Amino acid sequence: MIRRAPQILLIDDDPAVLDMVQAALAHFGMEVHSYPDAAQALELLQNPSAPEFDLVISDINMEGIDGFEVIDKVKTTQPHLPVVLMTGQASVDYAIRAMRMGASNLFMKPIALRDMVQSVFHLVDLHRDIRMADSGLHGLVNERRHFLFRSDEVEVSSLVRHLTDRLVPMGFASANNADVIAMAVHEALVNALDHGNLEMESRMKGDLFMDEDPYLKLRADRMADPVYASRLIEVRLALDTERYELEISDEGKGFDASRLSPLPGDSDMAPHFGRGLPLILLVMDEVHFNEKGNQIRMVLRKK
Repeated sequence: MIRRAPQILLIDDDPAVLDMVQAALAHFGMEVHSYPDAAQALELLQNPSAPEFDLVISDINMEGIDGFEVIDKVKTTQPHLPVVLMTGQASVDYAIRAMRMGASNLFMKPIALRDMVQSVFHLVDLHRDIRMADSGLHGLVNERRHFLFRSDEVEVSSLVRHLTDRLVPMGFASANNADVIAMAVHEALVNALDHGNLEMESRMKGDLFMDEDPYLKLRADRMADPVYASRLIEVRLALDTERYELEISDEGKGFDASRLSPLPGDSDMAPHFGRGLPLILLVMDEVHFNEKGNQIRMVLRKK
């Protein structure tokens, strides 16, 4: 649970986008410090009397200091602070560059506000929890974990913490990229639960401020239906000093994984597969699916 209101630094030189994103985040109790000028925002970040920020959200294409410079300056001074970028250019090159520089996520414009709000809450929690990793884990040389859940038993955020708490101590991630790897794991688990076992479709998601979201209503109905609720999710984690391997299986219908190869091009960065799978493909060193498409195996190698 979040113990205090998340402190968000928001940067975008488009007033309409700035106001829209600020309103959405503030609606859910976040303290948003918004700036149309990146230089002023970065000055606040260096001010010792400024709040302790949990997240920076910045547009990429801005006059003066652009989003890539923002992430470079933030990571130089505060490597643990996650940064999310926004862009109107649907480019795989942009996404790859952003992730390599340490961006925790990349949102395409027009912004899907519901997805952004959910992502911000997840990142704030991950940011706080990852920083509390036990330094004594540096002596760990190998480990195996095996989880088995019914759909109605899975606590995705808690499970993500269990599956990523070894990343930094064992050298598979740094303070700069631990958050984005954790987000990729989160997306894989959500895919297995919502799109696999519960057979939900992302296109059903409603507007952030509508009275009733048809996606959430159907999800609740299926969680109460034994046919869907009793389906299992199996998670296996194996890691040693050189390799981190995570396998997630569900009992859904699967999908044609061959459609993911090669990586979706510039024209469909938010393709038919939603945002989760492109993020996973960008972040992980290896991604494999079984023939049915209801099992994903993700691999990180020691850098």
